[in-house]
Amino acid sequence: MVGIVGLGLLTAPTAGAAEQPPQPVTAGALPTPQTDGIVLSMAIVGDTVYAGGHFSKARPSGVAPGGAGEVARDNLLAFDLGTGELLDWSPSVTSTEFESSADPGPLCDSLGENRWRCDTVFNVTAAPDDSRVYVGGDFDRINDRWRSRVAAFDAADRTLVDGFDPRVAGRVRALSVTEDTVYLGGAFDSVDGTDRTRLAAVSTSGELLPWSPTADATVHSLLAVPEQRRTLIGGAFDNVNGQSRVALTAVDDTTGAGVPWQWEAPAAEDVVTDIDTDGSGRAYIGSYNWDGGNVDRFEGRGAVRIEDGSTVWMDGCYGDTQSVAVSEGVVYAASHTHSCAALDAIPEDGPIDYQRLTAETAAATGTAPRDTNHVAEGDPVPELLPWLPNTNGGPEDSPWQNGTWAIEANSDYVVVGGEFTTVNGERQQSLTRFAARSVPDAVNNGPQIPFRAPDVRREWLSGDVTIEWTGTWDAQNRSIRYEVVRVGESEPIHTVTKESWPWSLPTMRFTDTGAPDGSTEYWIRAVDADGASIGSPRGSTDW
Repeated sequence: MVGIVGLGLLTAPTAGAAEQPPQPVTAGALPTPQTDGIVLSMAIVGDTVYAGGHFSKARPSGVAPGGAGEVARDNLLAFDLGTGELLDWSPSVTSTEFESSADPGPLCDSLGENRWRCDTVFNVTAAPDDSRVYVGGDFDRINDRWRSRVAAFDAADRTLVDGFDPRVAGRVRALSVTEDTVYLGGAFDSVDGTDRTRLAAVSTSGELLPWSPTADATVHSLLAVPEQRRTLIGGAFDNVNGQSRVALTAVDDTTGAGVPWQWEAPAAEDVVTDIDTDGSGRAYIGSYNWDGGNVDRFEGRGAVRIEDGSTVWMDGCYGDTQSVAVSEGVVYAASHTHSCAALDAIPEDGPIDYQRLTAETAAATGTAPRDTNHVAEGDPVPELLPWLPNTNGGPEDSPWQNGTWAIEANSDYVVVGGEFTTVNGERQQSLTRFAARSVPDAVNNGPQIPFRAPDVRREWLSGDVTIEWTGTWDAQNRSIRYEVVRVGESEPIHTVTKESWPWSLPTMRFTDTGAPDGSTEYWIRAVDADGASIGSPRGSTDW
C-alpha cells in the first residue's frame, strides 16, 4: 500500500457554478473521554459539553477500561469541547432503592433479591442564555440532596441550583427550556402532588405552572418555540389532550390546548425521538418504529413547519433515528440508517448495511425518484451529504445494538454519544467528536481502504498498456481525483475525477500509448478535496 498525504486539491468551482450544498464537519474522530456505559443526551454550553446517561466511570481517549486515568463519574460528566479533556465536575446522581419482582429494564441496576436502583440521566438541556444546565431522568438525589427526576446546575460554577426542586412522580425523558419556563415530558403522572399526565411545565424557579396537556404514552422529545406560541411534542403516544395525534403534534405553549397541526405519522407504531430547530421556522425530527413490520414507517428524518405542522421534506430512510442536530444548514443524525431509496442512497445490501452517523441538507434540494416507504415519487427530499464516519453497534450483550444515541452540533464541532465501542474502526467507547475544517485540530478521514491494485494489460500488436481500476470512497468528500502513476516517474500520466459512495464505486480505464517496452508497473493515487490521499498496490504488465 502506497500512502501519500497532502498532494493537492480538486479544482475549485468556476464562477457562475451551481450553488454548493452546505459542508458537514470532517469525519475523522478527535480525542474524547470515554465511559463504561451509555451516553443518552448531551448539551454544548460555550466551550463545555455536558453528557448524561447510564455509566459509573470515565477515562481518557485511547485508554482501555480500568486503565490509567479512569475515574468515577456517576451518570453525568463534562469535557472541554475544544480539547476533549475530561473536566473535574463529578456530581453524585443516584436514586432510592426499591423492590420489584418485575425487571424495570436494562437502564436500571439490579441490586439482587428483586431490588433495583434506577438513576439514569435521559436528558441534558441548556437554558437559552447558557446560564443553566437542566437534567432529567430517573434519579431522585444529586449530591445527596433531594432532586426528583429533574435538576438544574449553574453553568458558571457547575453547582446545583438551590430551590429548583419540583417533585416529579415518574421518569423525565424530555426537556425544553425557554427564558422563564421548563417544559417536562416523560412517563410521570404527577408533579408536586398535582396530576400531570406525561407533560408538565415549571417556572425556572421550580414552581408548577398551569400548563397541563395530556399524552397517553411516553413523551420522548419537546421543543418549545415561544416566538410562535407553540410547544412541539414527540413520543410514543397515539393521543394528546384526548385527540388522535400519533408520534408528533403541537400545543399552545401557555394553555396547553391543541393547535392546528397537519403532519401525520405514516404508522401508528412510529415514535418521534428527537426534535431540533435552527430558528428558520422549521423543526427537524427523528423517529423509530417499535414494530418494524410495516412497509411504510417513519424511521429516518423529516422537517416540518412549526407554524402548522405541514411537511417540508421526509427522507424516507429506514433504520431507527435516536437523535438529530441541525447546524450551518446540515441535519446530523445518530441512527442506524439503511435503505434510503428516496435519496438513491445507502442500499440495504450495500457494503455498509448500517450507517450510524449521517448528514443531510436542512433544505429540500430535490424530489424522490420513486415511491418508497412513506415517500411518494415527486415528494421533496433533502440531499445526503458526504459525511460518513461510523461506529459499531455497541457491546455484544447490548439489548439494542443502536451504537449512536445522541448528537449535538455547533458551527465548529459535532459531538456524539451512545453505546458504541469503536469509531472509524478504532477503540472508543460512548463519546466522540468531529471538527469543522476551520478548526486547527480537525482530523480528515479521506479515501478509504481497501483500494485494490489496477488491472494492467499490454496490447500484443500496439504495445499500448491499458490500466483499469475500481475507485474507492471518501468519508468526507463526494469526489475523488485519481492519478495514474507509472512506477519510476514522479508525475502522474493521467488524472480523472469521479464521484463515489461506499455503495457505488466507479470503474475507470486509461490507455498508456507511451508505455516503455518490457515489464512496466503502475499504481493509482486517490486524492480528495482536503488533500488526503492513499495509494493502491502496484499492477504490472509482466512483459
